[in-house]
Amino acid sequence: MGKMLLDFVGARILAMFWAGRLLAMVGVMAAASGMAQAHAAQTPRRTAARPAYPIVAEIEVDGRCRVMPDPMHPDAEGKKPRFKKDEIVCHLETESSSQHEEDVVVGNERRRNRVKIEEQEYVLQNVTAQQEIFVVEQPVRKDWQVDSDPQPVEMRATGDGSVAVFRVRVEPGEVVRLHVGVRHTTPLKTKVIRASAGAGGEKRRLEDFDPSGCSFANRLLRFWTWEV
Repeated sequence: MGKMLLDFVGARILAMFWAGRLLAMVGVMAAASGMAQAHAAQTPRRTAARPAYPIVAEIEVDGRCRVMPDPMHPDAEGKKPRFKKDEIVCHLETESSSQHEEDVVVGNERRRNRVKIEEQEYVLQNVTAQQEIFVVEQPVRKDWQVDSDPQPVEMRATGDGSVAVFRVRVEPGEVVRLHVGVRHTTPLKTKVIRASAGAGGEKRRLEDFDPSGCSFANRLLRFWTWEV
């Protein structure tokens, strides 16, 4: 009888011990879940993922206003970053093309040129919390020149022309516009400016009215000679 009582008491104590352990584990799991939910509620949601750009570094922009993401942050597939379109960071405005003729007088020559101009404006925006430097690379075809202000800080030679490099410093949240224009000059036929016949023509016209060639003047001259 005493042994049975001891076994019963021991079983109750063991059951109570495991029940306490189970309740403790459930409490820990509930607390962890509550903390995770609170952290998720405090964390703002991002509507769209944008490629990472370097902080306090340079952002490369090509002639089509495409942006190079940070080389230190490859994409999901692990491939090397390539220029991508990001209208918020960079877009083009006021793209235009025009042509006109220019005349320059050198000595007795009038030298004419047909000039073609192409212009575009880069609109750059810093979306980071730090200062950024945009490195804009504008392709320049062979026999074309940059004709805008500011001038590029560097010209890099390529196989079919060159690349004009501009460096633009942009503060956090700031929007900066960079105007770039290029021109191409085609020489036209040179015209020779002939000397004007103004002075000589006036002289000849005065000679036409020389009294010696006038019949009335001849009669007066003969009368005067006869009188003398």
